[in-house]
Amino acid sequence: MARQEQQTSAEPSTARTYYRWARFYDLIFDWPFYPGRLAAARAVAKALPAKGRVLVAGVGTGLELGLLPRGGTIIGIDLARPMLDLARARVVHKGLDHVKALRLMDAGALEFEDASFDVVLAPYLLSVATEPDRVLDDMWRVTRPGGEMVILGHFSAETGLRSDLEKRLTGAGAWLGWRPYFPYAVVGDWLREQPDAAIVEERQIAPFRLFTLLRIRKDGPREA
Repeated sequence: MARQEQQTSAEPSTARTYYRWARFYDLIFDWPFYPGRLAAARAVAKALPAKGRVLVAGVGTGLELGLLPRGGTIIGIDLARPMLDLARARVVHKGLDHVKALRLMDAGALEFEDASFDVVLAPYLLSVATEPDRVLDDMWRVTRPGGEMVILGHFSAETGLRSDLEKRLTGAGAWLGWRPYFPYAVVGDWLREQPDAAIVEERQIAPFRLFTLLRIRKDGPREA
C-alpha cells in the first residue's frame, strides 16, 4: 500500500539547497545536460505502452517534460517548491497537456499506490538524494510488473585522477546539492537484492561520458 505522508519539523537540506539554485538552474543545467535528458526521454518512449503512466522523480524545473511522449500521462514530483513553481510555469507556457500533476513530494516516501506507474524516470536524482537506497526502494514499489525504472545520473570513477578529485570534493556536497563522489555500487548492490530486476540497457552519456543511463525492467506480466 502507499506510504502515509510523513511530516517533518525541518525541511530536508537538499530541498533548501535547491531553493538557492532554482533561479539559476536552467541557465546552468539546461543545454550541457540536454543529451542525457533526450536519451532518458527516448528510453521512456521505448518502455511506455500506449496511454501509459510516467512518474518523473526529482522533476526540478521540468526541463525534460517537453521531451517525454505526448501519448502518456506524466506526473512529476520534487522536494523544492521553487523548482516546482518553475516547472508549472513551463507546463503552461509550452502547453504540455500530457503533464497532469506536479506535486511536492519526497521520492523516498511516495504517496502513490503500489504498481501504479508503467515507467519511473529519475533524472539526475540519486546523487542528490539523502537516502538513495530508500528512493530506489520506493520508486521500484510504484513500478508495475513489466514496467521499467529509468535512471540517469553520475557515478564516480573507481580509480585515477577523476576518482581522487571526486573524493576531495565530497565536503562540498552539501553546498552543491549533490554528491561528487557517488559510486555505482549504490545501485549495483541494490540491484543484486532485487530478484525481479533486469537491466535492459546501460550506457554512458554526454557530456564527456560522465553520466550513465540505466533501464531496469521489473520482470513479470504487465497489467492490462
